Amino acid sequence: MVAAAQAEVDAAAAAERAVIEEAEVRERQAMVEEETLRAKVLEEVQRRNIQFLSEPADVLEYAVYLGMELQEDIELLWVADEALQADDPEGWDQAESPNGDTYYIHSVTQQVLWQHPLDYTYQQKYLSYKNGGTGEAADIASPPPAAQPPPAPPKAEKAPAKEAYPSSAPMPSSSDAVGLKDVPAANLASDDQLRSRLQQLLGTKHTDLKAMLLEPATTDSPVQCYVLRHKSRIGGTRFDFFMSLSSTKDMYCFTGKKTSSSRGAFYSIALDQDDSKKSKTDAGIGKVKASKGAMEYTLFDNGAAPGSKEAKDQPLRRELMHVHFINSLRNRNPGAMHVGVPTVDRAGNAASFRPTVDGKECAKDGLMENLLADKTTNMEVFKNREPKWNAESQMYQLDFRGRATHASCKNIQLTKRDGEQNDAQLLMGKVDDNKFNIDFQYPFSALQAFAFALVVFDNSSSSMTL
Repeated sequence: MVAAAQAEVDAAAAAERAVIEEAEVRERQAMVEEETLRAKVLEEVQRRNIQFLSEPADVLEYAVYLGMELQEDIELLWVADEALQADDPEGWDQAESPNGDTYYIHSVTQQVLWQHPLDYTYQQKYLSYKNGGTGEAADIASPPPAAQPPPAPPKAEKAPAKEAYPSSAPMPSSSDAVGLKDVPAANLASDDQLRSRLQQLLGTKHTDLKAMLLEPATTDSPVQCYVLRHKSRIGGTRFDFFMSLSSTKDMYCFTGKKTSSSRGAFYSIALDQDDSKKSKTDAGIGKVKASKGAMEYTLFDNGAAPGSKEAKDQPLRRELMHVHFINSLRNRNPGAMHVGVPTVDRAGNAASFRPTVDGKECAKDGLMENLLADKTTNMEVFKNREPKWNAESQMYQLDFRGRATHASCKNIQLTKRDGEQNDAQLLMGKVDDNKFNIDFQYPFSALQAFAFALVVFDNSSSSMTL
């Protein structure tokens, strides 16, 4: 009787697993088919020489969001492009909830929308043009010239607050940094001068730029950097990382962007803004993956993943950092975390955490396993610094040395778990809606500092599961 009941339970569990696996297969297949379709449409866009003001991939993504059929409505993709370029309607402001979610509020009526106020407008505009023809995409004429998206208005000339050195690629636009083409040649330092300045800032002997950004700094003075967040109404937020070389000059270092594949989602980090959209690229320098409900994050370099085709010809990837959240930033008691990084000697040489392969099995003895088991050999563990009670103000406070000017759950300082609590080796502070200061010093690297910021953004806003 008991055996029969257990058999029924096992059968039900097996059936449930089969349904879940089938759903996962269908989901992966749908993702592959969608990526294939978008690639075909992009090729057709290029063949027809259709020009957009926005990134073509972003136009396609928003077109799908508006309900377009990409192949049938290719002549109407300009509507999505115009929507992405449009300014917010007057009176609407973008805001962020304590959970990190974006919403929109009208300054007069105080009406709150969880979708961008332009979404409905442009969805109706698309439907109007689509229904205004015969109903067949092939017969839909392009809109009259007056309705075509206007060219981008010329930007008013404004002296940049800071000059900027590109590390390897054209500089993304920002309010505080300009592209190489915008900087007078006489103001640009030579490569040797740039390397010398980076060596001074980072305390490194490396001469290769990629190694300077990838390998740990040995300086005990904070290296001041910042992250610019470029939001999209349909997701696909991009993050750009800059290093301050002086009070007047910044250097673009990395771009990070969330990427989806059949294996799940991850953040790809590249030295080139355009190449950050690709998971495999010569400009790729790292990747951040999450597991266990976005409470465990691991930073890898651009080596081969165990079991991949690349692993036959390339060295396996190194683990450079692991972040273990005890409480999610979305919770009421946010930010409790432990961060494990390989130990670094004063010469800048870091311990290696790289999977070892025995036959077909890959040993699981990485940063996450060691951190969760509290095996800290060859590992340095950090935690978020706790605020101190201020009797005068009657509140808990944490000194950010002016590097954070806005209240945010993303304001974090990392200090050694078993060391002095007076100083922070890594700091993240909000200074504008989409600008966050990032300061780091020994034993962190620029890549680790940027990856930590990506982890904080992801954990405070949404789950990234694999």
